[in-house]
Amino acid sequence: MVGCLRLTGWTDVVDAPEAALLDVAQQYSPRVTWAGPRTLLADLQGLERLFGDPRTLGESLRGSLADRGLQVHVALAPTCTTARLVAAARAGLSIVPPAEQAAMLAALPIDLLKTLTTPPSANDATPSDRPPARFYRTSPVSDILRARRRARTAMDDRGTLDGITPERLETFRRWGLRTLGDLAALPAADLAARLGPDGPRLQALARGEDAGPLVPLVPEERFETTLALEWPIDGLEPLSFVLGRLADPLAAHLDRRGRAASVLHVDLRLVTREVWQRRLELPSPIKDARTLRTLALLDLESHPPPAAVDAVTLRVDPTPAPTLQHSLLERARPAPEKVSTLVARLSALMGERRVGSPVLLDSHRPDAFQMTGFAPSSAPPSAPMPPSAPMPPSPPLPLSPQASLRRFRPHVVAAVTAEDGRPTRLRVSRPDLPGGRVETSAGPWRSAGEWWTTTAWDHDEWDVALDDGTICRLSRDRRDCPSRSAGIRRRA
Repeated sequence: MVGCLRLTGWTDVVDAPEAALLDVAQQYSPRVTWAGPRTLLADLQGLERLFGDPRTLGESLRGSLADRGLQVHVALAPTCTTARLVAAARAGLSIVPPAEQAAMLAALPIDLLKTLTTPPSANDATPSDRPPARFYRTSPVSDILRARRRARTAMDDRGTLDGITPERLETFRRWGLRTLGDLAALPAADLAARLGPDGPRLQALARGEDAGPLVPLVPEERFETTLALEWPIDGLEPLSFVLGRLADPLAAHLDRRGRAASVLHVDLRLVTREVWQRRLELPSPIKDARTLRTLALLDLESHPPPAAVDAVTLRVDPTPAPTLQHSLLERARPAPEKVSTLVARLSALMGERRVGSPVLLDSHRPDAFQMTGFAPSSAPPSAPMPPSAPMPPSPPLPLSPQASLRRFRPHVVAAVTAEDGRPTRLRVSRPDLPGGRVETSAGPWRSAGEWWTTTAWDHDEWDVALDDGTICRLSRDRRDCPSRSAGIRRRA
């Protein structure tokens, strides 16, 4: 049995009438759904064992709504369509037994079909609101999806989903149809021949038949755990036990739903009535309780709360749990939980901006880079070369040794003696590096930029050849006096 609750009015003390209607309906049945503006459907099957006959159940439901200050038409019927039509036509409480369904619907006016318009759900989004499907152009699945979207767009253009359009209603009036019984009595084949698919669909609605089952509302699922402490705690050691106690049920909830955490939130309510909030972007989806506790604890170690804590909340942003597939052609990689824990420990030890993957910047500044989050690539291994394929020829070996430049990071400070603006002697504080008289020199080459930022640079560079055959590149910061040995190259 299905109950339809059609909200028609409410008292002044009711702030949110639709929320109150939903709250009362969910007290009787968890399977409820919105069927239209201020119209709610509830699956009441099996409640006769608690309330007795359907009329007693309807009176109890109507009384609960009246206590909340709501004026509602209540209809109990075998199908959703019948309950909606009767609730729109009759005030008060209406009970439709299965044996009297056809007779009761036959007397209702045909204009009631306009009340069967169903609001579009999130799953019935328009093509512009839905991301395109990733299929090949020649895939038959893409053709099916495009056909369904065209049909949905055409239905939306008519301005209705389940009800009747004004043009179709005017057609029925010209035919002399005044009640739902008149429409239900027409031959189905002749109706389909004249109206197409709309004819049998509207006739089924006039007979009280449902186009599909009742789909209940699915409440938004929150992955969150909270623990209120009897006594405030101050320190990371007692807080670690609390985080472990919260992470265990949270990880179990994620595992049951096939989800993993992409973002971890830690909210600490302090004794000062303030909330200390921390947000951790996880490099990979994680659902391990021990890893979540460790990551939260390491972050709080770097950012401790300013006062004692009397309540702890741990929540995550869920994402589909990844499926790890190992390969026989490449070396096994560490688990994402271990990588995340290692990165968190290094960040707590060295600082957040000192841990990650270096990425070169598009800048003329020498050695310009920035640190980004560590995310190892998951590229598939390259296909092995078949045994029958010929080996590519190896490049020829050079006839003479090639000179190479060894670059020092950080730079080595050097003392340079200059005459007439050109270096003549080089002295380095490190004993393993050469120094001496400069035979030849070339330069200077000036490089400067980003003078408007804190990372401005202004350098003069020289290439010098020493008396022992060593070639060095010297770099002088024009904002400072000392010279620096940027690189050294030994002549063979």
